[in-house]
Formats: sequence, structure tokens, C-alpha cells
Amino acid sequence: MRTAEFLEWAESRWPRELAETWDNPGLISGNLDQEHKNVLVTVDITHEVVDEAIAKNCSLVVAHHPLLMGGLDTVREDLYKGRLLAHAIRNEIALFSAHTNADVVKNGVSDSLARAIGIQDAIALDGSHVGHGRVGKVKPTTLNDFLGKLKASLPETNRGISFIGDLNQNIESVAVVAGSGMSFVDQVKADVFITSDVKHHPALDFKQQSLIRPQSLIEISHYAAESVWLEVLADELAGIGLEVILSSVNTDPWDGNLK
Repeated sequence: MRTAEFLEWAESRWPRELAETWDNPGLISGNLDQEHKNVLVTVDITHEVVDEAIAKNCSLVVAHHPLLMGGLDTVREDLYKGRLLAHAIRNEIALFSAHTNADVVKNGVSDSLARAIGIQDAIALDGSHVGHGRVGKVKPTTLNDFLGKLKASLPETNRGISFIGDLNQNIESVAVVAGSGMSFVDQVKADVFITSDVKHHPALDFKQQSLIRPQSLIEISHYAAESVWLEVLADELAGIGLEVILSSVNTDPWDGNLK
């Protein structure tokens, strides 16, 4: 499959018009006429990921996170993005990402996370079928037991899982936003909300509000939340005739967690 043909398929699967205005999904580097047979899928594009693509004869890397966000002023090779791009280009590795446009679609990132943790009849937070986050029902349980099942559903990371809430709280409805989702917290109508990258003040506000209306918050690793999608992505790419390899590189950035 040529790069141009892949881009045409990708646009039908993850329309760029669904991406947020600040986002930068799509082809990062590569030749439109290059032929691809093997593709590597990953959450993030790092030097280790490009090395893995080279070692496994993958000429295309499909990632969730765009490498180039917020503008790029230089491709100096003493800076990591310049070094990474040069390494990919010299080795004829095309780089592509599907980001917020892959978050919102059916079988996208939040949809995959919702399914992985057992949410039934999930819909987007705004009630649509194409939109940010997912919310639905789970088999009645306690927060304590739900945390255990959640941990077993996700890849292990050094960041682990944090939560706000009463471990004995009854849980019947769950909302998720894969990635950084606290901007959607006011839309959440569920017993527990799962997302990543929660800052101090929003967490404190949530905890104080939960004293008035009981609700729990669970923070999971950004990488863990979105890596669940890779198997779904792999199946879709295999369906269009590509040989797919899931990256073995865990791109969660944290090296440890002292308590």
C-alpha cells in the first residue's frame, strides 16, 4: 500500500475535521509514493520506536500522539525532535498520527478503553455516538473491587493508579476520557470518572464537590489509557492488508514512583 493510499483510507476512518483546532494529526514525514507492507503501531513516536521499526522492517509507524505540536522552529539534530525526524527520514520510515480525530470515533481511543474495562452500551459524554469520552453502565460493584479490575485491564506503569473516593462506594455507572480529560469533568454524570494528567486544583475541587454529591475520580497513566487502543488499531490495519506489529516500547515517561 502506498503512503498516499493509506492517507486516503485514514481520512475515511479518522476524518481530520473531527480533530480539535489545536491538534496536528496526519502525515508527519514520508514519501507519498513509498510502498508499505509492515507497519508498527505505538502511542508515542520516540527514537526507540523508530529503532524498533527499522529492526522489524516496518516502513510506516502509526502513532496516536503527533510528534510535531505547537510549531517547530528547527530540526537541529542536537535536539531530540530534529534527531528523530532525521533518523526516520534517512531510514525511509514514514510517520503518521491519528490523535483527537481518533479519540472521538467508534472503535477509537476512548471507545476502546471503555470496552476494555467493561462499560456497557457506552456513548459519548454529550450523548452522541461520535464525541469525546464514553459513559455507560457496569455490573454493580464497589470502588475497591472496580479499582482491582481496572488495574488488571491496563498495562503496568510506574505511575500506577490514583483515586479520590470512598472504597465502599457503590459503582454502577462509569465515565472515561482517555488521555487528559479533566476539561470534560462538568459533563460527567456517572459514579466514577476515569482520566489522566489530573492537576492539583481540579483534583481538590473534585474532592470538595464529592462531599456534597458522592462521586469518585480515578487517574490512570496517559500511556496506559491510550495503549489499549493499539490492538483495535492493529486489527483495522490488518483489515486493509498491512502486516501489523504492536510496538514493544512502553512510552510512559516515568522511571519510578517513591512512596
